[in-house]
Amino acid sequence: MSVHFALLFAFAFGIGAGSFQSSTCLAADSPLQPIAERDFKAEILPFFQTYCSDCHSSGYQEGDFGLHRYAEEEALKQDRGIWTKVLHLVKLGAMPPSEVDQPNEEDRKKVVEWLEHQLFYVDCSQQHEPGRVTVRRLNRLEYDNTVRDLLGVDFHPSDDFPSDDVGYGFDNIGDVLSVPPLLIEKYLNAAEQVVEQAIPTHHPDYVFVEMTGDRLKKEGSVNGSDGGWKVMPSRGTVIAEFDLKAPGRYQILIEAKADQAGSDQAKMEIHVDEKSLRTVEIEGHRKSNDFSFEIRSRAGKKVVSATFLNDFYDAEADGRKDRNLYVRNITIEGPLDMNADIRKDYPLIGTMPSRSRSVRQAATENLRDFLPRAFRRPVTTAEIQRYAEFAQLATDRNEGFERAMQIAVQAVLVSPEFLFRVESSEQIGNGVEQLDDYALASRLSYFLWSSLPDDELFELAKQKRLRDPNVLKKQTERMLKDPKSKALIESFSGQWLGLRRLATDEVAPDPKLFPEFDEQLRSDMWKETELFFGAVVNENRSIYDLLNGRYTFLNERLAKLYGIEGIQGEDFRKVQFKNEPRLGVLTNPSILTLTSYPNRTSPVKRGQWVLENLLNDPPPDPPPSVPTLEEAAPENLKLSFREQLELHRQDPGCASCHVLMDGIGFGLENFDPIGRWRTKDGEFPVDASGELPSGESFRGPEELVGILNRRKEQFGRCLTEKLLTYAIGRGVEYYDRCAVDEILNQLEEDDRFSALVLQIVKSTPFQMRRSTTTQTITRK
Repeated sequence: MSVHFALLFAFAFGIGAGSFQSSTCLAADSPLQPIAERDFKAEILPFFQTYCSDCHSSGYQEGDFGLHRYAEEEALKQDRGIWTKVLHLVKLGAMPPSEVDQPNEEDRKKVVEWLEHQLFYVDCSQQHEPGRVTVRRLNRLEYDNTVRDLLGVDFHPSDDFPSDDVGYGFDNIGDVLSVPPLLIEKYLNAAEQVVEQAIPTHHPDYVFVEMTGDRLKKEGSVNGSDGGWKVMPSRGTVIAEFDLKAPGRYQILIEAKADQAGSDQAKMEIHVDEKSLRTVEIEGHRKSNDFSFEIRSRAGKKVVSATFLNDFYDAEADGRKDRNLYVRNITIEGPLDMNADIRKDYPLIGTMPSRSRSVRQAATENLRDFLPRAFRRPVTTAEIQRYAEFAQLATDRNEGFERAMQIAVQAVLVSPEFLFRVESSEQIGNGVEQLDDYALASRLSYFLWSSLPDDELFELAKQKRLRDPNVLKKQTERMLKDPKSKALIESFSGQWLGLRRLATDEVAPDPKLFPEFDEQLRSDMWKETELFFGAVVNENRSIYDLLNGRYTFLNERLAKLYGIEGIQGEDFRKVQFKNEPRLGVLTNPSILTLTSYPNRTSPVKRGQWVLENLLNDPPPDPPPSVPTLEEAAPENLKLSFREQLELHRQDPGCASCHVLMDGIGFGLENFDPIGRWRTKDGEFPVDASGELPSGESFRGPEELVGILNRRKEQFGRCLTEKLLTYAIGRGVEYYDRCAVDEILNQLEEDDRFSALVLQIVKSTPFQMRRSTTTQTITRK
């Protein structure tokens, strides 16, 4: 490790990463109201003792869950995550198992209501818990975008980083963004690459061109020899031609040697553009000599030549008889300096040391505006001087000032203050802190841009005006219209809808069955859904277009997949559906493909995708002992796929979940494993009818989407919770229900995407956090 790397390492990593903490997502589908008081020991605990104690007692604890640990009501609340799973299973009818005695529906409903109330009810008339986000590092996308906007570099240094861990469906969650030792090494390497691009140590038009061997032109007596040398046995000249892009100071380097003979040493004359520059003597016999000369030159063609001046040959001489000149290369490099006009484009070297200004002073001046942007907050003079000291240390080790500034900026880029999103706040009482304007600016910019705040946000934060509701609304709308909001479109949709899985081996349609599916079509599918979500964002459309929008974006390849004529070329264009049974993102080939197996569709996976991503009601994991369709009895393979699946779900351990998943998934059976419309599955006609546990029945995707559309509030809650999770970097907890309910109330008046974003930005979880010094927040 080099000296400056050791300095950076010792300086930078003075803090540890937060450990993973579990969170409990919301389970109820609608706002909870107070319920009648029930006696836990007399009415609730007996239910579980009657129906669950055989498998979950002190003597036998299946799944490490024992009821003996919950003799008191308060103990249940301490294990909120476990009891949320219990609630989900009891509510679905999956527990107790179907092969044992079952409670009547009245008792089941009573326990479900009580659990929902105990686990999730919050009195929204009281100040409620705002939650607290674990201090988190920048993820890969945020790192790339931040160095891009901070330093103007146009590449992706994080490509070499380990993959970001995912929590609650997203890769920007503080609880899971750890800092393994490998990542520390990658940060150091990335910082080196970034500063090399951001801070030039040479003129922008600097060239280093070496002409060797056959690239050297020749005049007179010039021959080739081993090792790329040109040999001149008598008077001859080798010539190198260069194209210089800028005027300035250049250095010419020539490597030469000689066969020495006679009383004189071999002599070589250097010409630049036919003007003699210097005549030099070659020292030693066949010993390489390096010569360098500085010139000032205009831009354009530059000709450098080397001529052998004093040939000698004497066959009768004692010792060596023949003097010859060898030239291996002619090199030019430069311009060697940068003038003030060039430096003004690079603020980090805009101020240079001089007789009246020390290295430390020049570095301090260059870092004065840079450091607050890098740390996303105001900085002290002492902090600036701390990083300027790195430049001083570098010049003390004979580094040039430009290189010294690179090292100082490297130190910034591996500092926890840069790599981590450290948020400052102020106490407002009762265990609650309000983020200050700078922290709010960062939350807003990383939510919408996955990058640091721009100058306008910084200025508003400096003026302490960003929390003003009118200012915040204006800034949110401005940022959504900015091209950098593409980060929100790509990152959020790619993770919420699962599009990133399209780039993995997990999605691999059988090439024998689907030869038209190739890497280009895979990419087109992803692009289509991304453009659909982008249209909702960029055109500020209703969020419910994601459920029922009758349009999409196609190029020629996708149009063929859809069976739509008249679309040619690679460019995507908006297509309005007329008679096609396609609505929203659910019928996009991307979604239909990633929820299929390589050789067949999967109503289960498609139903599960709807429950998880559109309704936020994921089913529990399947029992481990239940066989897959492929493991079913051979005689069942003569049945249609739907008939096989209906037999499969007759297993009591599967029925409660499958009745919901399969019912939804059957409505999409008209789409094959790569999203094409079909009316037959092999030799069997497709049956796309279904019935949900609610009694709602449908036939085909349009009627299915119609049912989902009647559950707009549930979809709105799902999207709100997903986007809120992405915005604040933590899972949505039970105490966030009041904020979510308020957002949904506002969506009833304005359901455009910008309205949803604005309500999230205005919400308590986004603008506030729980204090670390007290836990006195009122909970009812």
